[in-house]
Amino acid sequence: MRAVKEVAMAPGGASGEPPSGTTAAVLGWPGRTRQFLHDVRLEMRNVTWPSWPDVQATTIVVLVATFFFGFYLGLALDVPLGRLMDWFLRIGKELVR
Repeated sequence: MRAVKEVAMAPGGASGEPPSGTTAAVLGWPGRTRQFLHDVRLEMRNVTWPSWPDVQATTIVVLVATFFFGFYLGLALDVPLGRLMDWFLRIGKELVR
């Protein structure tokens, strides 16, 4: 769990009230951006990057799976279903005449 720093707001104008609403959002943007980039940097230190053999192995798995499913969906499903639809359309066309 990360610690969140409380940021004291500077007095807003002559009344001494802190800015609110849109003004507070606009004025707080640089601080929130800085905090976000700091958090990103801390999280990137915790990332475990895969080794080169792991990257190669998973790339091969993805390529094999892509070609397999492409072949399956293209030839095993699309071609037979396309011919079946042509047959139905030919029968329907003859029934309409």
